[in-house]
Amino acid sequence: MFLKRFSGVVATIILSCGSTAIAQTTNNNLYIQVGSDSNGEPIILDLASIKGTEYIILQKHDDGMAQTNLRASCGQHRLVSTRLSIYNSTGKLTRDDKTKREISLKLGTPEANSMEIVCRGAEVRGGKRR
Repeated sequence: MFLKRFSGVVATIILSCGSTAIAQTTNNNLYIQVGSDSNGEPIILDLASIKGTEYIILQKHDDGMAQTNLRASCGQHRLVSTRLSIYNSTGKLTRDDKTKREISLKLGTPEANSMEIVCRGAEVRGGKRR
């Protein structure tokens, strides 16, 4: 029963994006591709990281990975980066910037796409369906 409900929520999230979304499960975490960088590398939303309107997106950075922590203000259509962590190919943290920066939202960008998914999920959890 739980799996039926969960797969329905995932299907709703994927279909609500308005563009092609790719979902992948790794080590019991679920990721959705929300865009790509200038080299065509995927930028992904870690669904397991979502706590209210705070979440993480991941992308390739040189030979390692960049993790960006974001906080969405859904009603105000604002998005703030709260942390940027860079890891090398062995998983060692090489940079950790906790400077808060507001992100200028542009339709179709990974940041806007991820925020839309998170905010729609928050609406459903809050009982405010459209």
